Amino acid sequence: MSSAGMFKSQQCGSQFTGLELPDIVHLRLQGRCTLEECQMINRTHLEYAKDLPYFFFLINLTNLEDLPAAVRKEASETVKVLPLRGTVVCNAPLRARVLAKLLLTAGNLASRLVGKSPTSNPVVFADSEEEARAWIEQRRRQVTEAAA
Repeated sequence: MSSAGMFKSQQCGSQFTGLELPDIVHLRLQGRCTLEECQMINRTHLEYAKDLPYFFFLINLTNLEDLPAAVRKEASETVKVLPLRGTVVCNAPLRARVLAKLLLTAGNLASRLVGKSPTSNPVVFADSEEEARAWIEQRRRQVTEAAA
């Protein structure tokens, strides 16, 4: 995932995140994500949230090896305060799917405690970026219709 076409982008150690307008935040995790990298990612996502009323995550975990418990905890603390309206994890092998589901479920459960709807950030898995983008487009329409 390159930064071409991104409104903003940030390399966070071996990890990458970028904002594609109007409302998609890309995240690529590879190898073993460290706590320092996670903190950099979180700061970047909180900055993106200042510019947008909400956004969708498009997460690529093709080459993820590990998300240690401390990283999952740190990330879920930020996920619960981000204005997420949907998350698509694409190209993820089984181990990465399990790790992503653990992190995102924890973040979603915690967000319910701070007053967010339990369906405000549905999490789905896609086999390709094209499939992920189609889901985001459908979800974007749902969010727009619900706001009207």
